[in-house]
Amino acid sequence: MRTSEVHLNNRVWDDLNTIRLDAFSNIFHGNKQEKYVALLMTRVSELCHDTLLLLKEGRIASAPIVLRSSLESYVDLMCIINDINYVDEMNKSFDFHKAKVKGDKVNFRELMPISKKFKLAGEAETYNGFYAYLCRSSHGNLEMLINFHSVGENISIGHKPNVQEVNNLENQAVALAATALIEGLKFLGEFESQIGKLEIIQECAGNGKYA
Repeated sequence: MRTSEVHLNNRVWDDLNTIRLDAFSNIFHGNKQEKYVALLMTRVSELCHDTLLLLKEGRIASAPIVLRSSLESYVDLMCIINDINYVDEMNKSFDFHKAKVKGDKVNFRELMPISKKFKLAGEAETYNGFYAYLCRSSHGNLEMLINFHSVGENISIGHKPNVQEVNNLENQAVALAATALIEGLKFLGEFESQIGKLEIIQECAGNGKYA
């Protein structure tokens, strides 16, 4: 990756982070729904930053795994925004896992499947597109073994990843973080200045949204 590209990506994230900190210093959540929105905005943007740090170090094999978790949290964010009752679904999931740790028998099939979450979030197409790509990139299947861990016919440790693929993942991480912040701040209200700046960053990522 060229030095100029690295510096550009750093500047874009620095700008986004400045806007994020400015907005978060003025967030006051009045109920559980608003609190979950703020928490999920934080998680999405933090995981996107982690993705950028991995890519900066050339650790491309791990980046899609973290980015997938970020996208899943973005879907939770949009579900919370679209349906206040989704708070109960998140609490139920937490209760199930606590019970499982204690050794109690639980039926995880009672929880909302991930495909339904994407539909509730208004992201049904993303489930079979961007999310499916990230899932495949997160598993040790033959496609990813060839893509991330070999050069030609040789097994490779730590080779430089494809510049275009790195750039694509960087753009997706920046745009996803910006999109999550935009949607969350629109829900919380009175953040027009920050939203306008974030929309510029969203467009600069070259995706218009994130995928």
